[in-house]
Amino acid sequence: MIRDTFFSLHRFVNVCRKEMVENWKTHVLRSVMVYGILAIIFVWNGYYRYCGLEAGTEDTIDPIWYFESIFFLWGLVIWGCISASFAMERMKSKTGRTVMLMTPATMFEKFFSRWLMATCGFILVYLIAFRLADWTRVVFYLLAYPDLNIVSSFPLGEFCCNTNRFYETLGSGSAEVWLFLSCYFFLQSFFLLGATVWPKNALIKTFAAGVCILVSYILIAVLCLKAILPGDFSMAEPYIDSDISSGWLIFITSFLALVNWVLAYFRFKESEIINRW
Repeated sequence: MIRDTFFSLHRFVNVCRKEMVENWKTHVLRSVMVYGILAIIFVWNGYYRYCGLEAGTEDTIDPIWYFESIFFLWGLVIWGCISASFAMERMKSKTGRTVMLMTPATMFEKFFSRWLMATCGFILVYLIAFRLADWTRVVFYLLAYPDLNIVSSFPLGEFCCNTNRFYETLGSGSAEVWLFLSCYFFLQSFFLLGATVWPKNALIKTFAAGVCILVSYILIAVLCLKAILPGDFSMAEPYIDSDISSGWLIFITSFLALVNWVLAYFRFKESEIINRW
């Protein structure tokens, strides 16, 4: 009998351990796949970056750093959404649903364990895979071009923590970092919500639903603006400060991410009744 009807740390640790032990092969294969794709892309792009450089070239940064910084952000968003879509994949089969529902733990503990692996666990795996792929690129081109001094490892720590004026080098700032993180967690939470609603083909169905919702909101906004604003309306300069608008956007996306996570939990909690029979 479960005495703590909401959350028990000891029971939660056992749920996480059970999930990792039963699906360790799947997690390892997906992690290796992420590393392999990143390594291939970095090595392939490095060929075009380094082949035209002369030995002894001196520069402040490696020419591939800008590409890796952009790809790091896009890769985090794409694989983060994919990881969230796989969070409830065991619910798509009758056997998986039975095993999940019969696990002696509360629904919050089951959901939180999958949320933790799909959100925090994925970010940790992605950072490790990105670092290993970057080191693979460095080792490969140090052996291929031993006289090329510009080949160096991407400063991932400086990029993530905004130290040593790295963002000033690439033309970005800390405000953009928080904006990116809030938007990322909003997208990730949306795909996690889609995974709880559609365990089968969650990635495709959630992406299609997101496109439909986005197009609908844009059409409604355009029609409302045409109905409210006069035809000769023109705005010479923005009325809202960029810093204020960024702050509001960060707040809104962060709030919507929290709402999506809460909705995903309650939808997952209802699955105990929906999928029991």
